[in-house]
Formats: sequence, C-alpha cells, structure tokens
Amino acid sequence: MAKIVVDFQLSHGEERITEGNIVILNIYPSKANLHKQVKELIADQFNCSATIISIKQIRMNA
Repeated sequence: MAKIVVDFQLSHGEERITEGNIVILNIYPSKANLHKQVKELIADQFNCSATIISIKQIRMNA
C-alpha cells in the first residue's frame, strides 16, 4: 500500500469544472490499473460517476 496525492478535475458540464486534490492511503500502485483505482475512489468520495473525473497528476507522498 502507498500514500499518494492526486490532483484531479470533475467536469459537471461545459460550464462547471471543479478542481482539487485528495490524499489516498489505501491503494496498491503496483497494479496496472492505478488510474482506474484512483478514479473509482474519488467517485465514491464525491458520489459521482468516474467518467467525469480527469486525473491531472498522481504523486507518491512519504
């Protein structure tokens, strides 16, 4: 497991975009589908569809 920081964007339509970052503790970065794991965790947090989430950056945090 790793602690990562994710910068992301939620698109609520053409006019509305929310940007933010989140720290995720329980994730396995060695899995091939890291972006998918991260999108699903963010979608659960914000109660939205993973399809509206864009990952801008993922970085490991000590």
